[in-house]
Amino acid sequence: MKSKIVIPVLGVALVALLGLTAKACQTMHGGPIHGIEELRDHVRATTRAGEDAYRALSPAPTEEPYASQEGSTSCVDDFGFDDTGVSRDQPIFTWEVDFAGDDDYRAALASLRATWREEGRTVEKVDNGIAATLDDGIRVTLHLNSYTGEAELRAEGTCMRYMHNYSDAYTYMHDNNGDGTIDAYEQPN
Repeated sequence: MKSKIVIPVLGVALVALLGLTAKACQTMHGGPIHGIEELRDHVRATTRAGEDAYRALSPAPTEEPYASQEGSTSCVDDFGFDDTGVSRDQPIFTWEVDFAGDDDYRAALASLRATWREEGRTVEKVDNGIAATLDDGIRVTLHLNSYTGEAELRAEGTCMRYMHNYSDAYTYMHDNNGDGTIDAYEQPN
């Protein structure tokens, strides 16, 4: 009677163990491989998250938002897992945020913290600022830049593996404004 119960239980345990092992291997490799359109969508979502936070600042910054793109040194294939045609990118954009003074910066921090909490987000305290991770894993931070001391808004998407379509000229590192396309002025020389 025990063998009728033990054998199916062992079978289920073996299948579960194999499933967990497969998931662990995929995680070690860097996650699932997405298509180029999913990368474009992620770049756009990252840019939009930063722009939304910028527009939510109160008092409003003195200038219109203009994003600067950054590369990621941590989104790389350190172990050589990626096959030919698989690339990795992590969209990161920063906005310089000019306020009339230090009091405006502190008021904007308090306002953004309240907005995020109203949206049900967990607000983390970081050096000289605050951060929140959005539902899609995009981390948005408002803080003082540690090198310049100036206010900065940063939107950091997750590292994404994707199948590079060489007939599509899209390359994230040339998409300076994060709109998911390579505009004429963004073309490399």
